[in-house]
Amino acid sequence: MIDKLKSFFPYIGTVLLFIVLSFAYFSPVLKNKTLLQMDDSHAIGMAQELKEFEKETGNKSQWTNSAFSGMPAYQIKGDSSKNIFSYINRTSRLGMPYHTVAILFLYLLGFYVFLLSLKMDWRFSLIGALAFGFGSYNLIIIVAGHITQAYTIALMAPVIAGIIYTYNRNIWVGGLFTTIALGVQIAYNHIQITYYLALLVMILVVSRLVYAILHKTLHQFAKATGVLAAAALVAVLPNITNLWTTYEYGKYSIRGKSELAAEDGKKQHSGLDKDYAHAWSLEPQGTWTLMVPNVVGGASEAISNNRAALNNVDSRFKEAVGGQSQYWGGRPFTSGPVYAGAVVCFLFMLGMFFYRGPDKWWLVVATVFSIFLAWGRHFPAFTDFMFYNFPLYNKFRTVEMAMVIASLTIPTLGFLGLREVFTKPQLIREANWKFFAAFGLTGGISLLFYLFPHAFFSFINDTELSAIVQQKQQAIQQNAAQASQISAYFDGFLANLKLARVNLLKMDAIRSFIFILIASASLWFFVVNKLSGKYLIWGLGLLIIIDHWGVDKRYLNNDDFQSKRKVGQEFVLSASDKAINQQKKDGERVFSIYRDPFKEVVTSYHHESIGGYHGAKLRRYQDLIDRYLMNDWRSLLSLLQQQSDQESLQDQLGEMHVLNMLNAKYIVYSPNAAPIVNANAMGDAWFVKDIYPVQAPDGAIDALSYVPLDQKAIVNVEEFKDLESYSIDSVAGSLEMKRYEPNHIVYDYSIGQEQLAVFSQIYYPKGWNAYVDGEKISINRANYILRAVLLPKGKHQLEFKFEPLSYQIGQLISMISSLLILALVLFAAYRLLKRK
Repeated sequence: MIDKLKSFFPYIGTVLLFIVLSFAYFSPVLKNKTLLQMDDSHAIGMAQELKEFEKETGNKSQWTNSAFSGMPAYQIKGDSSKNIFSYINRTSRLGMPYHTVAILFLYLLGFYVFLLSLKMDWRFSLIGALAFGFGSYNLIIIVAGHITQAYTIALMAPVIAGIIYTYNRNIWVGGLFTTIALGVQIAYNHIQITYYLALLVMILVVSRLVYAILHKTLHQFAKATGVLAAAALVAVLPNITNLWTTYEYGKYSIRGKSELAAEDGKKQHSGLDKDYAHAWSLEPQGTWTLMVPNVVGGASEAISNNRAALNNVDSRFKEAVGGQSQYWGGRPFTSGPVYAGAVVCFLFMLGMFFYRGPDKWWLVVATVFSIFLAWGRHFPAFTDFMFYNFPLYNKFRTVEMAMVIASLTIPTLGFLGLREVFTKPQLIREANWKFFAAFGLTGGISLLFYLFPHAFFSFINDTELSAIVQQKQQAIQQNAAQASQISAYFDGFLANLKLARVNLLKMDAIRSFIFILIASASLWFFVVNKLSGKYLIWGLGLLIIIDHWGVDKRYLNNDDFQSKRKVGQEFVLSASDKAINQQKKDGERVFSIYRDPFKEVVTSYHHESIGGYHGAKLRRYQDLIDRYLMNDWRSLLSLLQQQSDQESLQDQLGEMHVLNMLNAKYIVYSPNAAPIVNANAMGDAWFVKDIYPVQAPDGAIDALSYVPLDQKAIVNVEEFKDLESYSIDSVAGSLEMKRYEPNHIVYDYSIGQEQLAVFSQIYYPKGWNAYVDGEKISINRANYILRAVLLPKGKHQLEFKFEPLSYQIGQLISMISSLLILALVLFAAYRLLKRK
């Protein structure tokens, strides 16, 4: 019994080590500090209305009015109360800090389990887990606040572990493990990472099919694959609420097909705009950051933050060069490189040459495939094929994210290769040219980057170069007499800017070379019996952790933490917020213009906002932003800069039809000043006496600029034929909001004849229902995006309720399937105990 317990000590010790390392890296949390995370702040701002509603009523709303004048809340604050996997996720975090420590712990533990499933020794599995867990991208996304993305990445490896175990060992144990691993991975709700996992699994399964054909084991393959397909289905069912509502909403969001006619020369498709989707494409030279982190400069931060980069820079240019960005690649900006590790890249090449197992080629293919995906617009032939033809691919942006696949496959093949040569050192002795080739393709290239940097890289991108040339030409035009001196200055600045960036590259290139040299030398000494195996293993582990830790701390370090007292200070009520709260009525919206209103969430935290921040807003609302609201924002800023009087401002606001129909009552131009009260805002509802008929969405959005919206409703009569003949001589009566909740709005009205009412609420057909005295009536779309209801005469009560069937049925399926999974796990545990 004692001997049996002792066999578990290494695994228990490994888990404890992972906990210690996770707390060590995020040590400020032990001092009650927290990490400043931008995207997490965005999530807080967007979800505040929903949190307050849940706190006050105990109910969860699936709709919010706090952003973009109203939108589904599925991707803001979803409801996972019926999903068993959400409870498993909470348990797996062991009570550790959610935004930091628990993520790193699961990175390490998940990859450790994965390597164990490959029948790898616990020591190799431990070191491999360090290599994966401390990969730079995994840490960088934490400081950026991509929390659900991080957890979803952490659970990729356990899913692959379950699949491998199913194929290699026990289909029932592997199938059950796959169900749980995939279920908890999906439950963290980062669909793009799950999509990349699906692509990785597809490559793995195809490779297993080829292997089965070659080795005549198709029967076993089919049986295991059938079990895995069933496991995937069972994993999906408890997550069905989120998946179904997200899929349903996606058709109406910017991830769906535009209803407007395509611009000349642009291909119409369902999904994101291609330029938008591929803005963050990994430049091909940036691929080398897997091995040398500062190949393209590192992060988008000032060169002066790294004083060593300015060592050889001419003193006349140090200040100007120091203010420039370290990063010079082709993305708009970056928080840091995808660094897999110098030692890990060497081991990967070693695996390429020496590992001959069935997992080699799917790992190689997946790595290359991942890089091709990440290149995006830099590899148009491949990217266009994927974007226009591959299912769901055009729903996602930031394609550099595909490097999460390579971040997993590179250390996997690396440690499979290390295990191969560790157990069979004669492989290197018999074919030492492969060993030296692996060193040359990693350490040798790093050394070449150090010795001949200009032979490989330009150290400036086209946008920067164009801007410098333009500034140079403008300066010469303004002072032609000193053209030669001006030209010499700009040429000197450009040369010194490149020099600083060369310094950044060279420091990291020689660093990577040294790490690879030490690792390869250690392995060589082991092969020739000059170094013990245990020293090799733990030495490589120490080398890897030193390598990764040093790079990671450039991008996520103790300086990024702050006292918890300071968290949320951006959401403190401003003077403007207080002034609005003193007079605002339900349904009145706020338009903040002193910063980009469509990239901020402070307004959404406190009010119903015209703007907000979200990667999947309604497509039609985005159309309004592009066509009208962005122009309105710029026009208002221009008027305020010209110090226009109130009368001029109100006249201009009167021409902003879209803002007025959205009931933008308050215009915030400074957080420290009272807002401009828009006298032209049309209120939360109004009657119209006529419709302006159109036959297509293009006609509807165009008509917003000239139709008097207080008198007529713009209606697509091809879509809403019942309103085609609507027309009355005049409107009369009352319509007053009596109750306001995000998902339930009540009006009392009194009219002497049937009248069409337009509401400043967003039209969304998948969930909103209207009731007059409890009897359901139709909701029509008016003014391109608003709700309109033809109200029967008399004195009645009108209710809007958000009741999406996808959510209601999804919750029922989630609950039933969760109970079934729980029963299945208990039954499996019972059988296991009975067998023992």
